[in-house]
Amino acid sequence: MNRNQIMTRIRSINRRRAISLALITLIIAALAYWYFEGRDAESADSSDCPGSEVLYWYDPMVPDQRFDQPGQSPFMDMALVAKCSGEAAGGVRVSPAMMQNLGVRVVAAEIRDIAPTVPAIGRVEIDERLISEVQTLTSGFVEYLGVRAEGEPVRRGSRIASVYSPELLTAQYEYRAVLEMPQEVAPQSLRSAARSRLSLLGLPDAQIRQLERGGAPQRTYPVYAPASGVVTRIGARPGAQVQLGQSIVTIAGLSRVWVVAEVPEAAIGDIRIGLPVEIRFPAYPGDVREGAIDYLYPSLDQEARTARVRITIANPGGRLLEGMFANITIQGTGGMALVIPSEALIDTGRRTVVIVKRESGFVPVEVRVGREAGEWTQILEGIESGDEVVSSGQFLIDSEASLSGIIERLSATSAATAPNPEKASATGRVRAINTPQNTVSIQHGPVPAMNWPPMTMTFGIREPGQLRGLSAGDRVQFRFRRRQEGDQYIIEQIDRATTQ
Repeated sequence: MNRNQIMTRIRSINRRRAISLALITLIIAALAYWYFEGRDAESADSSDCPGSEVLYWYDPMVPDQRFDQPGQSPFMDMALVAKCSGEAAGGVRVSPAMMQNLGVRVVAAEIRDIAPTVPAIGRVEIDERLISEVQTLTSGFVEYLGVRAEGEPVRRGSRIASVYSPELLTAQYEYRAVLEMPQEVAPQSLRSAARSRLSLLGLPDAQIRQLERGGAPQRTYPVYAPASGVVTRIGARPGAQVQLGQSIVTIAGLSRVWVVAEVPEAAIGDIRIGLPVEIRFPAYPGDVREGAIDYLYPSLDQEARTARVRITIANPGGRLLEGMFANITIQGTGGMALVIPSEALIDTGRRTVVIVKRESGFVPVEVRVGREAGEWTQILEGIESGDEVVSSGQFLIDSEASLSGIIERLSATSAATAPNPEKASATGRVRAINTPQNTVSIQHGPVPAMNWPPMTMTFGIREPGQLRGLSAGDRVQFRFRRRQEGDQYIIEQIDRATTQ
C-alpha cells in the first residue's frame, strides 16, 4: 500500500469519527433539551396549575393573545400566566404565587358605621343668652361711669355707674320721715309701703338698711354689674340723662360661646339636633373641642345655599374670641351597614361588579351599592358579611373572567331575571283614575320588554292633562318608564286605542 492510499484511508476514518461525534452530540443535546424542558413544563404545570394541565399561556393585560410556551410577555414587563384546564366554569383560579406576583389583595365585607360626616366652616359668636343690660328703674343723670370703652371686662357685683335721681332722693326723705313718726301716726303698713317704693325705684337694699339705722339719704345710688363679662355697648356717658328702663351699658358673658357653622344645602338632610361635632380652631393647633348641635336655624342663605347650625361650648379663660374661625366636622350616627372598599368595585356602565373569592375560584358578582363614606361603599345587595372580595388586582381577574365568558353568563342571567329599566309600551283597559294623586290603574296584557305577565297595575302620570277625555273602561295604548328616584312607573304617553 503506497503513501497515497494510506493517507486516503486515514482521512476516511477521521471523517467517520467526526460524523459519529456530531451524531452523539446531537443526541445528547436532544436528550438534555427533552429532560430540562420536560422538567420545566412539569414545574410550570405543578406550580401554576396544581392537579391540572396547562392549556396555554397569556398576558393578563392582553388576554386574547395566547402562547404555547411560558416566558416573558412581549407586551408588558411581566411573565406570562398559565391558563389551567382544571379551572371551574363558574370562576377563575389563580395560584398563590400568581396572586403575589399580580398584587392581588383580598378583603372581607364587613359591617361598619358609615354615618355621613359633614365638614363645615364656623365662626365664634357671643352666646346671646349671657347678654345682660344694666338699666335704671327711675329717670336721672349719670354722675359716674365705671367703664369708658367697649370691650372692657367687668366682674359681677362691681359698680358700673352712679345715678342721681330726684325722684328717688325724694322717696328716701319720705321714708326717713315715716320712720321718725310715732307708731300711732305711721303704722307698720305705711312704713312697708314706703320701703317697697324705694326698692321699686332701684335703691339697693344696703342703702335702705342704712336709712333704717338713721343714716342720711344719699344723693346718688350705685348701679352694679349683674354678671361677669365684657362691655359690648355703652348707652350713656357721664352727665347724660337716662330715662326709666334705659340701658346704661350692655354686658356679654364669655363663660360660654356659640360656634355657628355653615352647612351646604345638600347635607341638610343628614343634620339634626344632638349630632356630635368636633371643632378645631386654626388659632390653637391641636386643641380639639367636642360638642353637639343644639339648634338649627330656620333660614337658608339664598346666595351661598347654606344653612346655619349652632353649637354651644364652654370658654374657660375666655380664649375663644368673637369672630374666630373654626373647622367643624359633624359626625352622623346610626350608620351601620355592610361595606367594602370602594376600590373593589368594577363599574361596567350598565352594572356594578365585584370579584368574590369562592371555593371554585374568583367569581364576578353583580352588586347594588348605596352611599359612599370615605374609602368605603355600602353594599345593599349581592354579597353578605364575611364574603371575601378582591380590592387590588381585580381588573386582571376581570379580564380573565371576560375571556372565559363568565361576565357574559352573568349578563345573560341578569337580563333574564331583572326588569329592563328602559321605556316600554303596552295595551290595556283603564280600571280607575285617581285625579288628586295623578295615578291611573290599567289592566294590561303581557309586556315582554319588562318580563311582565298580564296584570292590573297602577301607574303615575307625568302630566295631569294626559288623562283628559279618558274614563274607566276605555281601551288605551301607553308608553311608560321607570322613575329615576324610585320604583314607580310613569306613563309618558297614553292614547285611546283605535279598537274597543
